[in-house]
Amino acid sequence: MDKVYFLRDESKLKKVTDKLLGSFFKPNFPIITKIHFGEVGNKTALKPEDIRPLIESLKEVHDKTILVDTPVAYLSPRNTVLGYKLVVKQRGFDKISDFKISNSFVFGKTKNLEVEACKELMEAKNVLVISHVKGHPCTGFGGAIKNLGMGGVSVKTKKTQHNLAKPEVGKNCTGCAKCVPLCPGKAIKIEGGRAKISLSSCWGCSICELSCPTGAMQPKVSLFDDLISQAASVLINKFPQQTFYVNFVKRMSKFCDCGRNSGKIIAPDVGILFSQNPTAIDKASLDLTIKEAGEDPFFRAHHKDSIHHLNFASKYTKWSLKYQLVKV
Repeated sequence: MDKVYFLRDESKLKKVTDKLLGSFFKPNFPIITKIHFGEVGNKTALKPEDIRPLIESLKEVHDKTILVDTPVAYLSPRNTVLGYKLVVKQRGFDKISDFKISNSFVFGKTKNLEVEACKELMEAKNVLVISHVKGHPCTGFGGAIKNLGMGGVSVKTKKTQHNLAKPEVGKNCTGCAKCVPLCPGKAIKIEGGRAKISLSSCWGCSICELSCPTGAMQPKVSLFDDLISQAASVLINKFPQQTFYVNFVKRMSKFCDCGRNSGKIIAPDVGILFSQNPTAIDKASLDLTIKEAGEDPFFRAHHKDSIHHLNFASKYTKWSLKYQLVKV
């Protein structure tokens, strides 16, 4: 059973990083660090001061850390390499580490996807994945798996995941309208006693497919939870032994870090988790948040059980969801 280390007192971050990662990575190679830099104006996404102690600890032993992310698929300054670089500088991450917005990819194939995965991550000798846990309508919550499955791939692969998850309405639709208020894209209405979907407004989140009482809503290819986990597995299964994951379970907003406004805080801060196991660290993040909040705040916010994508991620990688929690 893999260990997940739990730090509640954030003031000890550098000390804990020294202990856990001080001699973990291969010398003479940079630490390629996957991170989501957040949108300009976003107040809940990770900030340079959140990760500064961690980066400072690593720099004491290694010559270079390189923070890496990929352009996004939607309308944003971050949908081009140049625009994203400006965002990184505006948010101040260039002050604490070298960084790169990657538009170079390595091909990988899964059951349902042809994945273009970030070249820098796929070819790295040392990998660190820093994730901010927050709500997300397509996965319930976003942690390490979401960070890699969507953030570690090309715009084309991002769009494909959403498109292949879009629903088709079967003959057994009764027009019960349960799906209508659950749809985050407001893409469903009832016409002639049946659900009708505007695919141009559909996010491909799979909420309607998982919630339909008759099973009438079926994905074009597979659930979004399945597809994002397939994409993440291409990276995870290629990563070197010197790979570590850090989840910041704090400032958990209703929506992800991709917009200027990610919505209200939906859960109390928990702390920071560390592990070599990407699925276990996400499961522990979920378990601790539920314990702290007294309910599943992500399901309440999005009507989506986060365990779906974690189960798929465990299936497609060697990593178990079982873990031993170790307080540090």
